[in-house]
Amino acid sequence: MRRFSMPFAVWATLFVTLFCGLVLFAFDYEGPRVDSLGLSSESLAYDTGAANLVSAIYLNIRLYDTLLEVLVFSVAVLGVHFYLGPRGVEEQVEGIPESHVIRTSAGLLLPVIVVLGIHLVLFGHVSPGGGFSGGVVAASGLLLCAVALGAEAVGRRFHETFLERIEWGILLSILCLACAPLALGRLPLTDVLPQGQVGSLVSSGSIVLYNVLIGLKVFIGTWVIIHFFMRHRGEI
Repeated sequence: MRRFSMPFAVWATLFVTLFCGLVLFAFDYEGPRVDSLGLSSESLAYDTGAANLVSAIYLNIRLYDTLLEVLVFSVAVLGVHFYLGPRGVEEQVEGIPESHVIRTSAGLLLPVIVVLGIHLVLFGHVSPGGGFSGGVVAASGLLLCAVALGAEAVGRRFHETFLERIEWGILLSILCLACAPLALGRLPLTDVLPQGQVGSLVSSGSIVLYNVLIGLKVFIGTWVIIHFFMRHRGEI
């Protein structure tokens, strides 16, 4: 089973520890604001620029919690990769014969599923959706292709090592984006982009960028989990 090198693990641990410490020590917490106790939906949309109040909460007001959730998801992907990686002897399970109906349905539904996932990601700040839901929906399209064509056939079209580098690069980009306001003399986890007009596509500040980055990470991570489970258990 392939293991991660010790220098990589050390640098990753140091970076995450440094990020958490930087965020904690950069905050100047003075207790809850009096005006925040009566926060309404109108003021929340005005303060964040996001018409979708759920996105306004978990990608702005409670962004710190969301970053920890992204880290937990990364650890889950890493655990699946570590424990379900090649072990020399894999369990052989007889696959189900391919169905022409399933293959035809996959070819027709895949573009619709991918477009829906992209829509949920890009419009997650003005309508129901977001990076988490959009990434899972898009990854379900690959699951459908894996059922129709086989996981290995689909996996050969995606270079595994390249995907791993992209996934960790996206995580690094999310953490850097969270710390970017420090370069502008602001508190971390605040917006670096203008809020724009509530309800328009170009609005909500950094929420759009977080949705795109989280959507890509969830898409890649979900496919990695699906692929390793199929590789370990056998084709569907």
